[in-house]
Formats: sequence, structure tokens, C-alpha cells
Amino acid sequence: MSGVVDVVVVGAGAAGLAAAARAYELGLSCYLLEAKDRIGGRTHTDTATFGVAWDRGAHWLHSADVNPLTRIAEELGHSYLARPRPFDGFIHLGSGWGEKEEWRAYRDEFEGAVMRAVDAGEQGQDIAALDVMDNGSRWARMVHHIFAAISGMPPSDISTADLAAYRDTEANWPLERGYGALLAARYADLPVELSTPVFAIDMSGASILIETPRGKVRARSLILTVSTNVLASGAIRFTPELPSRLVSALHGVPTGHANKVAFHFRRDVFGLPETSYVNFMDERQAARPACSFQIRPFASNLAIAYLGGDLAENLDRAGEAEMTAFAREALGDMFGTDIFKELTGTAATSWTTDPHTLGAYSCARPGHAADRAVLAEPVGDRLFLAGEAVSADWFSTVQGAHVTGIEAAEKAAVYLERVIAGALSR
Repeated sequence: MSGVVDVVVVGAGAAGLAAAARAYELGLSCYLLEAKDRIGGRTHTDTATFGVAWDRGAHWLHSADVNPLTRIAEELGHSYLARPRPFDGFIHLGSGWGEKEEWRAYRDEFEGAVMRAVDAGEQGQDIAALDVMDNGSRWARMVHHIFAAISGMPPSDISTADLAAYRDTEANWPLERGYGALLAARYADLPVELSTPVFAIDMSGASILIETPRGKVRARSLILTVSTNVLASGAIRFTPELPSRLVSALHGVPTGHANKVAFHFRRDVFGLPETSYVNFMDERQAARPACSFQIRPFASNLAIAYLGGDLAENLDRAGEAEMTAFAREALGDMFGTDIFKELTGTAATSWTTDPHTLGAYSCARPGHAADRAVLAEPVGDRLFLAGEAVSADWFSTVQGAHVTGIEAAEKAAVYLERVIAGALSR
């Protein structure tokens, strides 16, 4: 990597891939640097562990009917399940399966909590989602879990104004071959420098100096797509330091926590329809956290546990064995421990402790919904942030990252055109 390029993109997740691809379309010279030995970032499909596809990270085509990646999936022949709304699932209450009426009662309470949170945000109240919930109800634990799974943070740390800003068409469709597989197919030919983490960025000179273990790179502009937690952690050293306003915004919109535990079986041991959704809330033990599962996605013999917020963070830090044991106990309570005689393997994610992510997806804290706009502001005219945390209305999603990556590349092109025009006029 030599010479001075028009733009360096740091991070080959959904935002970085889209940014680099758009930069090339605009005729810019570009380096795409990725710390991991693969592309995709937090959108990663694993086919090696069980011999079947499962997404360790992002899974849903959110707002799929208007999501630009849905069209790309169609063009590349990546099928998805266009699930209608509302949909029925299953709920287990510890001592047995709940009735359909109980599932619907829980869903009604969840939808009502969302509506109250959104209404508060639309009325200008940037308060905690917890403040508008019925926290003494029968379904409070389950509702809290779903909020944490969606936002990566407990309801006490979720901004109502942030929730109100999200553009949701309620069309959330899973991809059969995986979201990570879709990105890998879309960007298979895109040049990328893998295993190239960035540890220092110097913007004090005429060109930006980016330092990596493989050497230094110089650029006229820079697009950063790493998570807010990584940027806030100091893992990348900046000269001069990032503006205090931006640093404050990074802490106001942290990367929340979500993890999964996958169980693979020799055969169907569940007796449920394929791609079923199951919630678990043990009414026998009030202190036991609730969780949820995807069962037999696309007819595979998988059960995938979803953990969010403090539970996901604490179990990740405790280690894979403890996280797996938590999910296994819930699965055994629902379907009986005899199912584990057919178990062929388990796997767990660790987005919280992954040094390249330090979390799953962003969530604005109460009082900080406006900080996303700060993240979208250029730094010194030539540094641009992109990623799901930067999106004003599609945060926490792959399409949000995708769109902001394209926008960042276009901003860099405008900046470079202005620099060239200024040079010619002198």
C-alpha cells in the first residue's frame, strides 16, 4: 500500500463495503482496510460449524419491503421468508406451554409498550423506555427481554426519542442462506486488505496518515465504519484527538449487546413448524431472565437462542460455557432434556468481547437521541463516519449501515472535488 489515495475506508462491514464500492463507482482511488480475516463485520454467516448456514450476527431484512438490500438479494438469488404480520409464536411459562391467548396477551402488551414509547418520543420526550412500561404486569420480564434484544440495551437505557425516529414498516424477513452470505456474494470482487487493523490516525498533515501493522497508508479523505464502542475505547489513537462533541456522542450512542447460542441436532426433536419463534419466561422463578429462540429455521435442525442487553453482556463476559448452559437449561425446560441425546454441537457468539466490535448494535441513551446527528457530521471536512449508529432512522440494521456507507463515499467525493477545484483556481 503506497502513494496517496483519494479515500481510505476503515472496516469492511456493511457500511465499509458499501462505501468502498461506491467510491470505486465514483472513480476514486481507495483502500479498504479490515481488522478481521473476513469481510462482513457484524453480518457474518457461519456454515462451517454445523454444515448448515446460521447468522452469528445480523439475520433480518428489516423493513424489507423498502430495504435496498432486499432488491440485491433478489438479484443474486438469495431467497428470504416474507413473513406476514401479525404472526403467531409460542410461549413457554416454565411449567408448560402457554395458550395462544397468553401469547397474544404478551404480544399486545409488548406492542402497547412500543406505542407508548414512540408516542412519548414523538411528543419530544427523550426519556427511558422503562418509564412508559407497565413494569408490574405478568409479562414485564418478557417485554423487557424483547426490548433488550431489539435495542441491545435494557429499557432503562433506551431513548424513547430514538425509538420514535426509527423507520419501521414491520416487514422483517429472514434470509435462507444468511445475511452475511448475501454481503459476501455482493462484494466478492471488491478489493480489501484483510487482517489489517488500524491503530493510529494522524490528521495533522496535508494528507491523512493511517497506521497499521502492515505499514502506513496516506489518504486525502477517510471513512471510519468501526463501532461507537471501539472508537470510544481508544483502540485507535487520533492526532489531533477527536472533537469533544463527537466523543460525547460516541458515549451517548453506545454499541449495545446481543448474542446468540446455536444448538444443532441430528433430527427434528421439537415437533414445531419450521422457522418457529418461541419465548421462554419461567413463572416459577421470578428472578430468572426471559429469553427467546428461533426453532428449525428454514427446516434445519437448529435451535438458536437470542440474548440481549445486560444478560447478553454478562454471559459473554462470563464465557461461552456459562452462556451455553443458560440457553441449554431453557431449551431443556421447554422440550425435555432427552433432546440432548440428539445434539451434535453448540456454538455461541461473543460480540461484546470481540475487540473489533465491543458490542452488537447501537442504542441511544435517554437524552441522547440527537447524538446520532453529531456522528453524521464530518470531522475537519475530510473524515466521515458511517455505520448503523450514524443512520438517523435505520440504526441497528444492515441497511442503515449500507446507506450511510454510500452517503459517506459521496460526501468524500464532494470534498475531493472541492479540493481539486480550489487547487486549480490558485
